[in-house]
Amino acid sequence: MFRWKEIGASKRWELEHSGYYLAPGRDINGKKQFYYFKPVFHESARHGILVYEAARYLMHYDLKVKTFLAVRPDIIFVIDGNEWALEIETGINLKKAKKRFLEKIKMLKENHGRRWFFVVTDRNCLKSYKRYGKTLTKRNVVGKIDKIMREYGVAYSGEKQPSGCENNFW
Repeated sequence: MFRWKEIGASKRWELEHSGYYLAPGRDINGKKQFYYFKPVFHESARHGILVYEAARYLMHYDLKVKTFLAVRPDIIFVIDGNEWALEIETGINLKKAKKRFLEKIKMLKENHGRRWFFVVTDRNCLKSYKRYGKTLTKRNVVGKIDKIMREYGVAYSGEKQPSGCENNFW
């Protein structure tokens, strides 16, 4: 995943000829952006953009942040030895793969206790997901991340551009 405005013409050409396509979306603050997205498994561009943006935002806190494609949560970050998990949801799994969805919730509870939450790409899905665990929209995920960081005393370094961003994402 790459933001269109952050890469040069030669890199754009390379991506376009490597299976990536230009997808419109919104960054973590709601600003319109264009992203180069490469379809992987069953994930949509909307899902990929939110994973990318949330992980990128977490990197401003200089934390260990990992993204995953399957089985594990979409994003795991570590604070003071505690793993936190974010599960990005578009609403499809709850409708079409409920058994797999319920297994994932069980795994999240076993591995992360209460240190996990859903982030829905569509606020109309909020109510449906709240039944299964703490659920946020992309509009309030930044506030929740900031609150967690304040509780742990982790400082935000907003000027720092996350290094190697594109290598941590699919």
